[in-house]
Amino acid sequence: MPRMELVRVEDMTPDQRAQYDRFPSNLSRALLLTDGRLAKALPEVANALRASGLDAKLREALILRVAALSGSAYERMQHLEQARKFGWSDAEIAAIEWGDLSTLPAQLAAVLPFVDECVATPHVSDRAFAQARAVLSPRALATVILLVGHYMTIARFAGTLEIELDAKPDPWAAEH
Repeated sequence: MPRMELVRVEDMTPDQRAQYDRFPSNLSRALLLTDGRLAKALPEVANALRASGLDAKLREALILRVAALSGSAYERMQHLEQARKFGWSDAEIAAIEWGDLSTLPAQLAAVLPFVDECVATPHVSDRAFAQARAVLSPRALATVILLVGHYMTIARFAGTLEIELDAKPDPWAAEH
């Protein structure tokens, strides 16, 4: 049970309902507790990250890693099927979540330590930065930093409010 009552669908304003209908989830109901601009900002960032040009398979792996590091069952539930859809096997997903670099593709194995450090500290080591920079363009690396920060925010928001898992993950068929 969430720590606070979330906005009930039947009590939503027309603007809130329109936003909720784009991503009908408990996360959306919680976001609607905030100022309307904030409630719209997080879904817009997620939309921008999906449209950023960052490889979708890499993106979903990194989201699952942030979810694992953050203990976010909510993020994991929302992104597990997406990771599978973009080609990650269950064994690879387990390795991503555990941080076992030994069986992962070289690009991901180079980027995961960077993600781990981004989650742990605001200033990553020169070594982790160089490893990630060796396999990512400047644009992709900057996008990864924002992706990590965005999903850390969602993990903390969902975790602190103890937002319940939705009955099923969003199919990500449309922008939120």
